[in-house]
Amino acid sequence: MFSNPESMNIPSLVRHLTGVVVLLLALNPLHAQETQFFVEDLTAQAGGEISVAVKAVGMQDLVGVQLSIEWDLEKLSYVGVADIILNGTPEDNFNRTLTDSARIGFLLIDNSLVGFGLKDTVLLFHLKLMPTSINAMTTEVGFGDAPLRFSAMDNDNNRLDCNKTGGTIELESPSGLISFAEDARFRVSPNPFTEAVTMTSHLNYAADGRLEVLDLSGRLLYSEAVRVPTGSFSATLPASRFPASGAYLLRLVTDREQLHRKVIMLE
Repeated sequence: MFSNPESMNIPSLVRHLTGVVVLLLALNPLHAQETQFFVEDLTAQAGGEISVAVKAVGMQDLVGVQLSIEWDLEKLSYVGVADIILNGTPEDNFNRTLTDSARIGFLLIDNSLVGFGLKDTVLLFHLKLMPTSINAMTTEVGFGDAPLRFSAMDNDNNRLDCNKTGGTIELESPSGLISFAEDARFRVSPNPFTEAVTMTSHLNYAADGRLEVLDLSGRLLYSEAVRVPTGSFSATLPASRFPASGAYLLRLVTDREQLHRKVIMLE
């Protein structure tokens, strides 16, 4: 694909492909076309990783597009990207210089300059985000101007004026929190603790998961990826993962369920 994508955009990439269309995005007038880019609405459970779909309609004749997606940093944190169109990669297709500011850029170039020939409602990629709280909330993921300003070009060298629509993300509070809290398959020790706390699980399946620390309002304070094997599993969190003495929720999240325990840290 292309080197150094963090600093590239469509005009600079096109110069690597052919001299015929150099600077057309910057110089050609806008043309109307029924090409749409949109973020699909999503309803999911708060507290666990979510996958937000970014899709397009009318990509058949396009040879290049760049866009930026933004979200609410106080409600969602960046995890990664997946299911990238045309076997793309995060390194080749994304500008990730502003993910800490809740923005990411995406670009796609047709090397042949014939046109992507993609079907309507095609998935461009999934944006992986983590809610910062287990409380119910409504938020939006939409289009912005950074780190890449929107541009799209078709195979007739026209720069296109395309529709862009953001998506509404509805996050629902997890159900059954109290019943999970006393699940015998998930234990913590010692409790209360001063220097470190160890969680132990015993599940009848293996899964990728996350070990998380939350305050009692449901705000996510710390998260780390873990591989949970079938049978016994343990992991230890030092007191430094907790901001101060007090009560917290320790949570193990898998793709099947969420297990919680209330823990108390003493000075």
